[in-house]
Amino acid sequence: MQRFRVAEHSMLPELSPGDEFVASSLVLPGAGSVVALPHPERADFWLVKRVVEKPGVGLGLIWVESDSPSVPSVDSRTFGPVPVESALTRVDRLEPATFSEAAHFLAGEDAALAAVIDRFGVPEFWQRPAGFSTLTLLILEQQVSLESGAAVFQRLADLCGEVTPGRLAEVGDTRLRGIGVTRQKASYLVGLAEMVLAGELEFDALTALRPEAARAALLEIRGVGNWTADAYLVSALALPDVFPLGDRALQVGTMEVLGLEAPAIGEDLELLSRPWRPVRAVAARLIWHAYLSRRGRTEPKHATGPVI
Repeated sequence: MQRFRVAEHSMLPELSPGDEFVASSLVLPGAGSVVALPHPERADFWLVKRVVEKPGVGLGLIWVESDSPSVPSVDSRTFGPVPVESALTRVDRLEPATFSEAAHFLAGEDAALAAVIDRFGVPEFWQRPAGFSTLTLLILEQQVSLESGAAVFQRLADLCGEVTPGRLAEVGDTRLRGIGVTRQKASYLVGLAEMVLAGELEFDALTALRPEAARAALLEIRGVGNWTADAYLVSALALPDVFPLGDRALQVGTMEVLGLEAPAIGEDLELLSRPWRPVRAVAARLIWHAYLSRRGRTEPKHATGPVI
């Protein structure tokens, strides 16, 4: 895994000068992938391009092009196809192999995170399914422990049979309150179900959005604030560079990992997280893991991160 910083405009609007990303040899590049590759004709110079499906390209070769049509292109249109093994694929979604690789990548740069891994190991990678049921669970987890949120969600699943927009809308506010859902959260959940049923929210479309656009779309939903949006991006979409600043356990855990005198919040926590870009979600998962391990707790399966 390597870190890259974009220097030119050839990948606009996807990537702007100054943007950072990590790329890995563990991810096989396919059509549409963004890759970093050494310039075929210049030593110690890397290019950032997109893999394009091109008929006639030989086995073991890929065709790469710039995104921006307004920028003179130095790509396969000028130097031809390149060996696939020369390209590192941008990591835009985490999965077990790239999560572990990124954890060790961060540990190689940051002694505090290295100490977390030395003491507690690398946690198991977890991910929740993208969609209505996960966002429902996250709303139930707001301002309570994961265990409490999970218990209410299980009662909801027992009541509905299956947590779908149609079933939840049929259940309604009153029966939701009867299983321990607060009045406010019951209103949020029924409203969320009605949005989906009306076609105002499509989770597949949300998954396809760029991270900042996906976050903005989530924040438009009544009952979804910064923590819930960030938790969804981390746990359901597995985005690599999300750091839920409003998560209390992350605030306390960062204090403990970095040896601070008090928990950092808001802009202070954001500033502390910057060295972990562009894989801050990996740092968050390591910090959550350390936080729970110090307290003799284990991370609930498919957790988003602990709340205290």
